Amino acid sequence: MHRDEAQNNVYEIKIDDNDSEKTENDLENTNSDKEKNVEINEKTEISSDNASATEQKYFDQLQRLRAEFANYKKRTENEKSLISEYIKSEFIKNLLPVIDDFERLLFHVNNGEHEDDQGVNLIYQKLMDTLKDQGLKQVDSVGEKFDPNFHEALLAEHHEDSEEDIVIAEWRKGYVFKDRLLRPAQVKVNKP
Repeated sequence: MHRDEAQNNVYEIKIDDNDSEKTENDLENTNSDKEKNVEINEKTEISSDNASATEQKYFDQLQRLRAEFANYKKRTENEKSLISEYIKSEFIKNLLPVIDDFERLLFHVNNGEHEDDQGVNLIYQKLMDTLKDQGLKQVDSVGEKFDPNFHEALLAEHHEDSEEDIVIAEWRKGYVFKDRLLRPAQVKVNKP
């Protein structure tokens, strides 16, 4: 038995030798595998860094596009509003001669030249109320200081009882639509 044990020991030693050789080879392989794993992990980290950089790039582009679209939407809404106001103002500007004719008719009706004055007054008042609701305002003239932005001076006269540059008469009314002058008032101004 002793001999078997010795053979076993020798055999065991041989196995150990083989194991040690295998272990050295395995260590070398393991080291190279570790190096490969490190390289793979580094590549994975680099690619994940690239992926996160790419994701951030796309996210930034998305944010910019959202902001640009919001600005575009606001701009188009403003343009629509401006166009709508312009169309209204042009329509009302075309109605101003009709209003002038109405006022001339009212002058004759109020002086007793026509019999039915209530109907004409009501129609005129409804028309003016509707236009005022839309934003039409009459330019104040008589008794006001002359303003070239709102008045058109057709005549200048000297009156001792009035201050200088005061409007003393109005021939045609001026109108403003939402802070935009549609037509200046034609006036007579007191000048020395």
